[in-house]
Formats: sequence, C-alpha cells, structure tokens
Amino acid sequence: MEISLLRRFLFLICFLPAVLWGQSKIPDIPANEVGFPLPYYSPVSGTFAEIRNHNLHLGSDFKSYGLNGHSILATFDGYIEEISYSKTGYGLSLNLYSPKYKLKSKYAHLHSFGGSLYDLELLRRAILLMGDPSGFQLKLTPGMFSAKKGTALGKTGESGSGISHLHLEFRTEKGIINPLYFPEIHQKDTTPPTILSMYLEGDNLERPILLTAKEKSKGKYELFTDSGELFESISLTGKVRIRLSGYDFIRSRNKNNVYGMDLSVNGNSIFSRNFDFLAYEDGSKKHQFYDINRSSLAPPVYFYHMYEQSKNFKEEGFSLDLEGYKPKEKLSLEVSLRDATGNKSSVFFTVIHDQSDTDKERFTKKQKNGNKFNSSDGKVSVDLSKAEVSGEGVLLITETSEKDIPFKIPTGLPLKGKIYHLDTKKMSWKGEGIGEWNLSYTTSTKESLYFYDTSIGKFQSITHKRKPSGFSFKLTKLGFIMVLSDETPPTIFPMTSLARYIELPEVRNQCFEERFYVLGDTGSGFRTSVDLTIDGQSYPYEYDPDRRAIRVLIPKSLQKERPYLLLEAKAFDFAGNVSEPFVDLISTNGWLDELQASCPVME
Repeated sequence: MEISLLRRFLFLICFLPAVLWGQSKIPDIPANEVGFPLPYYSPVSGTFAEIRNHNLHLGSDFKSYGLNGHSILATFDGYIEEISYSKTGYGLSLNLYSPKYKLKSKYAHLHSFGGSLYDLELLRRAILLMGDPSGFQLKLTPGMFSAKKGTALGKTGESGSGISHLHLEFRTEKGIINPLYFPEIHQKDTTPPTILSMYLEGDNLERPILLTAKEKSKGKYELFTDSGELFESISLTGKVRIRLSGYDFIRSRNKNNVYGMDLSVNGNSIFSRNFDFLAYEDGSKKHQFYDINRSSLAPPVYFYHMYEQSKNFKEEGFSLDLEGYKPKEKLSLEVSLRDATGNKSSVFFTVIHDQSDTDKERFTKKQKNGNKFNSSDGKVSVDLSKAEVSGEGVLLITETSEKDIPFKIPTGLPLKGKIYHLDTKKMSWKGEGIGEWNLSYTTSTKESLYFYDTSIGKFQSITHKRKPSGFSFKLTKLGFIMVLSDETPPTIFPMTSLARYIELPEVRNQCFEERFYVLGDTGSGFRTSVDLTIDGQSYPYEYDPDRRAIRVLIPKSLQKERPYLLLEAKAFDFAGNVSEPFVDLISTNGWLDELQASCPVME
C-alpha cells in the first residue's frame, strides 16, 4: 500500500526539522583529523548509549587486555582543558579540547598522566600530596599543556569504576557524540548485529507475543512462536508496539549496543534512530530508547523501542497505528538493527489489518486497583504507585507450574512452593515496584526469594527482605519469582582468567606480589568477607567488586625469610553454607632482592 500524500506530508513536517538539527549538532571536523586513542588497534568492549544502572553509557570503552599502563593518545590537535580525580565514577581523567572545532575528548579510568606531558603528571602528584587525596577537579589555563594528534597524554588504568580499560567520550556544547561516528575509530566490522527476539503488542492481543529470532542467512532472521512454529503474519488492529531484542558483536566477545535501528512498512521508512549523538539531558532517560523492564546490563540484552517514547514517561508510544489503513489491508514490515559500519540485520513479517470488533478489555481488570496488582490467589502483590507508569495496561502475575517454565532450576536449590510469572500488557514502568509474597509458613534461613530474568535467560539477584510469613521485594524487571532453598556451599578459586600482573612493567608496584581469588555461589549469594590466613595468621585483603574477587597484596620483602607462604581461605554465603577450605602454596622464589631496595620496610 502507498502511504497517502497527507500522511507523507505530515511525516516530512515532523521528521525534517530533526534531520536539519541533527546535521548541526555534530561539529564538521574532517575525518582525518580524529585519530585512534591508543597505540594499538584495540577492540571496543562497551559502546555508546548502553544501559547502565542509573543512566546511559556516554562513551566507548576500549580493551586494555587486563593490563594498566598503555599509552593514551590525543585524538586531535588541542590542549588539556581539565584534569580530575575521584575514587568512583570517572576516576583519574583528563579533557583534551579543540578550540578550532569546539570539540572535547574525555579520557577516564586512567592510571596516571605519565605520557609526553610529564609536567602534567608532576602536577597530579603535587595536587594529591598538598590537597585532598580523595579527589580534585582543576581547570587549566588554555594552551598550558598543548598536544598534537597522536601525542601520549597518560596511561590506561582502572581508577574510579570498572576493571582495566580506557573510557573515551567526545563532547560538544550541545551533547555527546558516539566515538564510533568517527571513521578512524570504526572497528572494521563485518558482522551484522544479532537479533534475539521480537516483542509484539496489539490492541486486539490478550497478551503480548514474544517471538524468538533465528538467523536464516547473514543479516536475515526468521521469527518463531513459543511452540516452534514459523511466524510470518498476524491480524492486528489499533495501535501496535514493536520491540526488538539484540546486540552487536564488534571485534570482541562483548555483546554491545547497536548503532541504529529502522522500521519500514511496504518499503517506506516510518521510524529510524541513530545512536550517534545524545543531548546532555537525555543521558538519564534510558526509557526513551529501551524497554527498561526487559533490558539488562549484565549480561547485556537490549530491548529497543521501535518507536518514539515520551520524555516525561507519561504515555506509552507506539510503532504503528492501523486505524490509518484500510480493512483487511496487508502490510509488509521490516524491522532492522544496524552497526556503525553499516551492517544490518532484519526480521520480516506481514500484518493484516483486522478491523473487526474486538474486546479490548479481555485482560483481567479485576486484578488491578490503581497501580496495585495481585495474583489470582492473592498471595503475590506488586505496588507501582511510587514508580512512573506508562501505558493503560496491567502487570500480570500468573501462577505457573514447574513443568511449564522455560528454564531449569539449578541442582542444589530445591523449589519450595509456587512459581509466579510477571509480565506486562500495554504498560511499562520506571523505578521500583514494591512487592509482597505472603506464605502460610515461616521460612528458614536457607530459603530465599529467587528471580529468573526472562530477557537474559538467567537467574538475577532481587532485593528482598524476610518477613514472619513471607518476603517483601523490589521489582524493576520482568520474569519468574520463586522460593528456593540454598543447599550449595560457595566457592573460592584463583582467578585463572587474569594475568599474573595487571600492570605493565613501567607502572607496576615492584614491592608487592598481587593475588586475586574469585568468589562464587549458585544460591543465595556469597559474602564479601572471607576467612583468610597466611602461615596460620590472619591476613588483610580487600574485595574487588568488579572482578568479584578478593585482592591480596604480599610484600616481596618476605622472600628473605620465607621460601614458601601457605595461604588458606574459606568463603561464606547468606544461607550459612561454608566453602571447602582453599589452600594456595606460594613460592617466593623469583622475588628478586634488587627490586626491593626502594621498598618500604614491613614490620
């Protein structure tokens, strides 16, 4: 079907200003004047506009292969505008500014400023010695520290948050640019994005439909129902919402955010979005782009709205309004995800406009009281009154048998009682829903509330508290809740996936041997406090939340008196289970005396 002239005109009127504005929001800097930020061609491990806990990731992360100390390079000609340090967030960072293009590069999580501008590193040390060691922010005189493209400005690290990597942002006066917008930072990517599933809502659908996507050929996907049947067409009426779930492999194993997405009807584009630029005020409004009740950070799974969502979250948007089409008209839809290089993946299906009278109120409204929702047996309730609810639909809380769940409950965690499935129809919410599960008995210390996240296909932690006869909990995602008994002890092992050192020799602390031991638990979760001894004496350690491991620093001066050190550790979980003792016999052979000459004396 051809879109009517009136609808074409309205589409152009709405879309054209955004296009014109979009052309002016990014500085017109020549492609060859923006270079790569590292001396080696590093894969991207985190992309622009990815979901984070409280906002969007407004830059790109580049792998440093678990090692601190790689040089960071100036991406263009300019001068150092600002340096800062904090124990969280960006950590040690600097801003490189181009006065010619009014463009700024921000480098974060650095180890030091030990590059070609060595006086900058001396300034950092002086500020920390004379000022507040917990942090600083300093504007520099323009031109004080000038740099040409390719100049070494500092060293990669892991300060602030996250393990070793370089975080890079490009900022303008109006907002932040996706680093992959610049050709020199492209990843020479030949793999199109991966499509996982499509979520479909329609006014005449009693429940939303989640369809699984399977790749038929490169970039072409087919859709299948939960019973395994090929999905090719569907009859719908009224407003239709489409969400596409997927991610993008670039040059690493990381599941990254895509660069853009498209929706077309009969070959005509009706929706398109690029993650090439975000205004500063949009950084905290991830609900505009994602179904945040289904999307996840760890592991990354992104459910993209294939429609514009209101910024104030008051009304739910829609992909297609079938009221503008003829009865029984067939519409060919293509839904696509794109990467920064231009590779595209698509799913195709047909919508038949069914204008027959349908009972749009078939969902059970008796289960809804304002923004409070209950299971049919009244045992489980969720109150969304304090959350921002968008859409006129409901939160469905449905009792499900173990044989009907799409996953297996882990061995060692026996099921106690019922399983409830939580899903939505024509609604979403931002914030925390307050849940209650009233049981007819008092739970034991081993019994806890467990949550299976359907969007990522994994058990995830859920904030909950034990009550005399049940649990209270906070809900931000959709999936299955159940009570399981934790009969499995936690684990503690050496972190074998990590190199012996996490610093290159030029930035390594030669006075200490560094060891990491990773904690794990399949049940209620491990405690971050462990029982650790060296040669039978209690020994200090610190917990590294990013690596989920304890970090032990051993002074190399012990080599003079002890050829071996016996480290023993036990881990604990929240159900009272204790791990088997872990023993590590550490040889001090090779801790050279000459490297310890300048080390502090350990009493």
